[in-house]
Amino acid sequence: MSVSIIGGINIDFKGSSYQKLSLKTSNPGRIFYSSGGVSRNVAHNLCKLEVPVNLFGVVGNDVFGEIILAELNTLKINTNFIKISDNYRTGVYLAILDQKKDMLVSISDMEIIKEINVNYIEKHKDTLLHSKIVFLEANLEPQVIEYTLKILENTDVCTVFNAVSNQKVKKLKNIIGKIDYLTLNFSELKSLIEQENLNFSDYKSIQKIFSEEFPNIFNLIITNGEEGVLFFNNLLKKTEFFSVEKVKDSEIIDANGAGDAFTSGFIYGIYNDADIEKSIEYGIKAARITLKSPKTVADELSCKIFD
Repeated sequence: MSVSIIGGINIDFKGSSYQKLSLKTSNPGRIFYSSGGVSRNVAHNLCKLEVPVNLFGVVGNDVFGEIILAELNTLKINTNFIKISDNYRTGVYLAILDQKKDMLVSISDMEIIKEINVNYIEKHKDTLLHSKIVFLEANLEPQVIEYTLKILENTDVCTVFNAVSNQKVKKLKNIIGKIDYLTLNFSELKSLIEQENLNFSDYKSIQKIFSEEFPNIFNLIITNGEEGVLFFNNLLKKTEFFSVEKVKDSEIIDANGAGDAFTSGFIYGIYNDADIEKSIEYGIKAARITLKSPKTVADELSCKIFD
């Protein structure tokens, strides 16, 4: 059985200044591009972790789309379900990194995601129903998220949802379908529950607010960099904290992609029937490797890092 991944496939452009950024002027630095998109990144990571994946999404009938599809085929990721659009150009993500190689600001041009609609999901329903895990993300339109969750309700298919960003995670406010696992960072959580002054160490408040507002989300995994990872089981009202060893600033090459790597490591765990503790440990290790890589998906990532 495979992991089916539905969502964003795009080209990433990243700019990194050699020195502290100066606003409203040109900054000497390095600009580079690579294939990206949350779902494409997760698929690529899982491929490196030897998990069979089906990638669902859309690219434009343009040079960026050709580059992405060629790379996916080289990676031997199944592209049979990827739609090629004549109506929109391939999605583009532009990020400016600060002196710590963390994202300062970004712009996401993902209008093409509209082509992943209910009809598209219905067309591929049988493949989704025969998956072990289905991964969804907040780039998708709310009606697509809801419809997919409805299809998978009362089945043995496990659902994993990623928040993507502070703004996009708010789509979950209007979603009533059941989600097995939600992965997000602490900033995204505060945006979702509209509690900007919330403290990461205030486990009880986080659990109380979340369980009251989102009873349809069974498990919550919150990452917060070197501050650690929180896990909440909404059914058992269980809370666990996982510490994270700090990565030296001098070792961090690019923080972009670490979140997708964490989610991928976590999915690797539950795909292989590992317990929650082990799955989160896998996620932490995958993110750590990615922080030290110039690429969104680290060349060094493999199952061997979990030994």
